[in-house]
Amino acid sequence: MSDASPSVQPPDAGHTAHRFFVIQELLGTPELARFYTDIMINALTTITAARERQNFSKSTAYKYANMLEELGVAEELDEYQDGSALWRADPVSGDWTDEITLEFGPAIIAVYGATSVDDDLELYVDRHGKAALAPALMGTITYLQGETTRRGVADDLNIPAVEAIAVTQAIERILAVVRNFDPTLSDVTFAVDVHERALEEGPYQRADE
Repeated sequence: MSDASPSVQPPDAGHTAHRFFVIQELLGTPELARFYTDIMINALTTITAARERQNFSKSTAYKYANMLEELGVAEELDEYQDGSALWRADPVSGDWTDEITLEFGPAIIAVYGATSVDDDLELYVDRHGKAALAPALMGTITYLQGETTRRGVADDLNIPAVEAIAVTQAIERILAVVRNFDPTLSDVTFAVDVHERALEEGPYQRADE
């Protein structure tokens, strides 16, 4: 009989596994990711308001709302507005380490969600794959921190400058709206402002602004 001690999972192993599963689900369907992001940044909100902002049918919106509730990242509250129940969604994030450590949070989920409505992001994924969104996001953050230029991002990503300009402009419109909801960006300070017109053209709008 082996004298080795049985393997014991850390107390938060179940919570970590759940977050990993949730993020995998959200990064599997861009429309679901987009709907989650809209509810998160606009909470408290109704499903009707969210579906109108994101141009979903009633059946699709409630399907995604139920999926988010089953995943444990959104909930229907016992509060109402104009006869409709209010909903809220919680930010979800996690770190995964292989050769390097990657942080996944609401920002990457929002960017992935936007690939279903933003032509520049959709084209970028078509050319480079979904995984390429993460370094593009990090490059955009570095640019907004004032630490590089868009052409510098192009060099880092090894893509043409015109493509880097398009993808960073698409992502910055999202970051400007989502960053305050992403715990992985809590210590990040942006030195570059995003133009108001750019925000108006973005896939996510704050209803209270």
